[in-house]
Amino acid sequence: MIVECTSKDIGKVLDYIQDDYGKCLYMYIDLKKYGLDNENFRVWIQRDDDGICSVISKYYTGIQIYSRSNDFITDEIIEFINEHNPSMVSGMKETIEGIREFLPGYEKEIGTVARLNNLTYPPNPDAYLAPFEELEEIAHVIAQDEALGKPYGYELLYEQYCERKKDKFGRNYILRDKDSDEIICHAATYAELSNLGVVSGVLTTPEYRGKGYSKGTLAALSEELLSENKDVFSYFYIPAAERMHYGIGFEKIGDWEKLIPE
Repeated sequence: MIVECTSKDIGKVLDYIQDDYGKCLYMYIDLKKYGLDNENFRVWIQRDDDGICSVISKYYTGIQIYSRSNDFITDEIIEFINEHNPSMVSGMKETIEGIREFLPGYEKEIGTVARLNNLTYPPNPDAYLAPFEELEEIAHVIAQDEALGKPYGYELLYEQYCERKKDKFGRNYILRDKDSDEIICHAATYAELSNLGVVSGVLTTPEYRGKGYSKGTLAALSEELLSENKDVFSYFYIPAAERMHYGIGFEKIGDWEKLIPE
């Protein structure tokens, strides 16, 4: 049976997730940070005879599924997905593989979720935490990238960066060219709690790529997070990102799978 959560159920969900939050990061972070006060974020518990067997969250039109032992009731999950007609279904590969064959109208995308246990690459000493007044410039740089920023646009990026920094929910690290003073590299956290941070938005401008700037800037950001006793996580989907993350010490937790309507 799948039942929508109320505020009194948040503790039950967190008890179910426990220290396995690396496999459902955004669900866990949103629950810890905002609870169920955001009208665009909803959570459901699925139960069998032994108790909770999965948790489902919906943020706007995207659905995320977490099951600690992958003992969920498949037909209920499929019915739920068909009822909600999501723009995306995501979760650990071993979970999503259990439902994918029953969702023929979706294409899959496989990525990696990883955790940084030991920093093995030297931080770039010139990379620094950007203040509020530099977020506008950062948003302009990121918005020019076809994959990373253009789908969002400058205005939305700038708004999100300001909101995250104000709420202490994110931070931006940048590296500048010593001659032109232009931003040439960026790395950020797109979600943070007191005990963890999820890094993303790593970008080096085209003419400066291949020189280790991304690794050095991401290492500088990661060093600061580790100094605050945060667990550091990341998602990535392409070989270049794999090399960068593994090159500074990230270790794979597992495969992350997205199902997107065709």
